[in-house]
Amino acid sequence: MERIKRNTGRIALVAVLTVSLLGNALTAGALLRFQSMRADLLGPAAEDAFFSREIRKDLRDALAANGDTLRPALRDLASTRAAIVAAGTARPFDKAAVEAAMERFRGDADTTLRLVQDVVLVVLVARASEDG
Repeated sequence: MERIKRNTGRIALVAVLTVSLLGNALTAGALLRFQSMRADLLGPAAEDAFFSREIRKDLRDALAANGDTLRPALRDLASTRAAIVAAGTARPFDKAAVEAAMERFRGDADTTLRLVQDVVLVVLVARASEDG
């Protein structure tokens, strides 16, 4: 009976380790696939399109500090995106309604992008004044 208990424990340990290794392999594969897709979509310049860790931290802090301005703009953007989906799946299909929803979305996207870029510019100007 003691031998059966010992073997059961070993089998359970091997099973847990196997599941863990499988999970790690799947995660690593997904990360590699994501990086490959990013390079395929964005091209070789994708690696140069990121600020340093220090600047990204400052940007995260600044974006969070400006959440009162950015969150409503992002909500509006999500709402206008939902309007595109609603117009695009409505029956009967109305091309003019979809085009109008897309035009509103482009306007909201432009507004949101300008707000975010304003924050980015403030952070970059502040860092430049610290450096020189």
